[in-house]
Amino acid sequence: MKIFNVQPISVNEYIYNDEFLSESQTDRCYSSGFEITGEKVGALNTMYISFDIVYNVGSTNEKKVVTHLGPGKYSVAISFEEGDDVFISYKSSCQFNFENEGFDADITSLTDFLRDYQAHTRSFFNQYGHKPLIAIEEETRKQQPLLADAEIAIENLRANNMYEF
Repeated sequence: MKIFNVQPISVNEYIYNDEFLSESQTDRCYSSGFEITGEKVGALNTMYISFDIVYNVGSTNEKKVVTHLGPGKYSVAISFEEGDDVFISYKSSCQFNFENEGFDADITSLTDFLRDYQAHTRSFFNQYGHKPLIAIEEETRKQQPLLADAEIAIENLRANNMYEF
């Protein structure tokens, strides 16, 4: 993917509530991820990328459902409601124009761009943010690697008739 006219990554929101620091060690709900969309703007393809982190505390509303399946067999489902107290909220975004070059090249380019985006986020948290978040985010990336995010982005482009390969 030929990527050009890259706009700088903007941090749109950063909330850190220090009063929830101790609670965040034991009672937390963490989520993060990229949202990637494309749009045709005039003759140019434009990709919009946002990255959000939400780290809430107070997720103590445990719900346990036990279902009897037969003699000596049970199914147990446990769920938690996300807490209302925001410990950390981080939102960033950027955009660029692109031209498709073929599936393999596009996946590689997009994955590299997301890796740079992630490095920007890590740098922000090293300088200004809650440093333990870096380790949590690295663990999250093991479950949802950047390659998977790039593949989802290509599928989104295909769904919007912006990708021919």
